[in-house]
Amino acid sequence: MLNAVKRGALAAAATLTLASVAGAQGRPLEMGLDAGVVFGLGDQSSVDITLPASRARVGFFLANTQWSIEPALGLSYTKVEDTDGIFTYDVELGALYHLRPFIVATADENEVIARVNAPYVRPFVGFTGFTGGDTDDNEFSVGAGLGIKIPWRRQIAWRLEANAGYGFSNDAFRLGALAGFSFFTR
Repeated sequence: MLNAVKRGALAAAATLTLASVAGAQGRPLEMGLDAGVVFGLGDQSSVDITLPASRARVGFFLANTQWSIEPALGLSYTKVEDTDGIFTYDVELGALYHLRPFIVATADENEVIARVNAPYVRPFVGFTGFTGGDTDDNEFSVGAGLGIKIPWRRQIAWRLEANAGYGFSNDAFRLGALAGFSFFTR
């Protein structure tokens, strides 16, 4: 379990480093939390519902703000009486392409004038690991999502997404949904 904690801490440190580099370049950051539901369809079907937040994410807008790179991290620990606890870590990297620019215009390079509803496409790769209990398993997955960002307040937006993915270790096709909110630094 100690190695898994170290990996999770390393992923969090890398995300914070990327955030500080992007912030220094004057581009907005999108920080958010998502609740999630995933239906696994395969040899062993499954349902995973995580509320209020299954993962934390940080989006880094590129020079062309229709694109952003977004690492996400989810950590959980489950302990049932008379069994060993299981630590789960989920690291994901996505690339969002906004079908319509989310940031419409700026008065200068530092001030956002308006944000509009922005549908997006998000291909992603993920790595999930489990330690403890009867398992010490890892899984690599790929997928894509289709979602929308809906402005709510000046620096806050709702975010809704439906996605599909495939986990290679257990040959499972997954259907998922995320609902969350984003905070923008500018």
